[in-house]
Amino acid sequence: ETDKPFATRFRRDLDNNFFEHNIHWFSLFNAFMLVVLLVGVVALILLRTLRNDYSRYMRPDDHDVEALTSVAGEEGGWKQVHGDVFRRPPRAQLLAALLGSGFQLLLML
Repeated sequence: ETDKPFATRFRRDLDNNFFEHNIHWFSLFNAFMLVVLLVGVVALILLRTLRNDYSRYMRPDDHDVEALTSVAGEEGGWKQVHGDVFRRPPRAQLLAALLGSGFQLLLML
């Protein structure tokens, strides 16, 4: 219950001054610079890994396919990243249940 009449109840919300907010330029600039920094770090890691793989695969003395597939017994960088990204985690059902419950609790708060 309110003591304001219905006709004047939304006058504050419809006022033009209500929608004029100061833009927080420093916060926007800070967020933009953080995104640029993170993209740069990821790009640097990816470029370094791919450059090392490319230089190893394009050596003039390594034209043998078997030599390319078994370089010192370990796989190249992009193959390692591929394996880490698509590897099934141990106890995947427990992880899914905990993540689902955590998000449900987070959304309920």
